Amino acid sequence: MAETPPERWQDALTRRVRALARLTPLHELEARKGQRDLDLARVDVRALALRVLDLTIEEMGVGPGAARGVILQALERMAASMDPALVPEDRTTLAEAVLGAMLNDGARRQAFVARYVDWTDAEPTGREMAWHLLREVELPDGGYVVQATTEGINVYTGMLEFDVQDAQIAEEAVLRAQVRRGRIEDAVQTARNARLRSVEYQETLRRLLKLAQRDLAQVRWTDQMQGLLDDARLHLEDRVATERELLGLVAGKVDAASDEDAPRVAELRDILEGCQQRHLRLHGEVLVAHRTFLDEQSRQVFRPRAMSRLPDLEAEVAGPALGASAGALDAAFPALLRSFFPAAARRTLYLPQLVDRLLKPPPRQPVAEHVLEDAELAEVEASRPFYEALDHDRVEQVLATLEHGPATLSTLLARLRDLGASDRAERLLVLRALHAFEPAATADLRAERHGALSDAVFTGDDLRLERRPG
Repeated sequence: MAETPPERWQDALTRRVRALARLTPLHELEARKGQRDLDLARVDVRALALRVLDLTIEEMGVGPGAARGVILQALERMAASMDPALVPEDRTTLAEAVLGAMLNDGARRQAFVARYVDWTDAEPTGREMAWHLLREVELPDGGYVVQATTEGINVYTGMLEFDVQDAQIAEEAVLRAQVRRGRIEDAVQTARNARLRSVEYQETLRRLLKLAQRDLAQVRWTDQMQGLLDDARLHLEDRVATERELLGLVAGKVDAASDEDAPRVAELRDILEGCQQRHLRLHGEVLVAHRTFLDEQSRQVFRPRAMSRLPDLEAEVAGPALGASAGALDAAFPALLRSFFPAAARRTLYLPQLVDRLLKPPPRQPVAEHVLEDAELAEVEASRPFYEALDHDRVEQVLATLEHGPATLSTLLARLRDLGASDRAERLLVLRALHAFEPAATADLRAERHGALSDAVFTGDDLRLERRPG
């Protein structure tokens, strides 16, 4: 049997340089804490960053990820324990700054980028590496959670550039030995690490599958994906079988566990069951991956292709536009607007639906029940009319003189005063005269202007009144 050749120092050095570069965001976060307006001398910002990865990966083991509020609360508690002098506002500001740095908010959540020297080629070659530590993803219900990437999980576990499959196998072997020897507390910690590897492997495999679904041109199915899926299928089958064996070993320890070890044994069982369920689901996705590839190939290969390459909106459009003058962009704006807001056909009227809605009976509005209460009525005296019967008699007596011929209002007022009538009777006479002056009046009197009114009480035009004929 041929011996495995030792690893070249060039390969090991390149791998370690890449591993070290991925820690750059954490070191920069610690180095720049003095530039803030807060006194963070007693705060280890790198510990806060690792706690973000810890919470995120732990939540990914039991659900889709960690909610932003949960992460911020945990970071605020950590900051308060490190420096009790920090006020709540400063703790909140620090927690948001750490989470934002992990998501790379300063670069609009683009990938972290680092340049390094690759020694694996014949000559040292400068290369560029891009990676994410965290991503904030939207859930089907509209909520958002934070998830750790494969690189982020590697940073947390401290095993960068280490094959995840080998790590899982090694940890399960250690876990099997610990359970058999009854070292339950050590087995729980090993199982937690195994769960991290399980989540890491799930994210790695799903990322490749999603990449193939998005664009087949970015993956080589025959040379890369097909072999990877075959290895993944065998690996997952081994993991499920191993976890079934470990669960059997743990079940044998339940009855013999002491009161002190019983909670740890229960936690160990829950962790193993969670990993097993995750691997079973992932195994199902791997089994149908070939069918998914064929469906995506049919969809992507036979779809209409654009004659020209689509531009990179950020590098080729937004960047040059922000650096150009307003005058240079003025002529290009109409074309841009036509591209951003293309013509669209207006909605047409669907007559059957309209008829159905018009013929639909109106919805019945609920009628509120009103309780009628008996009103408490009080007897009041009937109000007396403003004009008394004597006032009407005096006015009719004066108007009866018009039977002998027309007369002016001033003359009638003088006759009314000679009868000793009240002020109300005078006002009643004036109202009767004004009513007779109205052209549409149907009374038996008719009035017309007749110079100025000469009276001590009333002013205005004088009226000449007479009886209507017939």
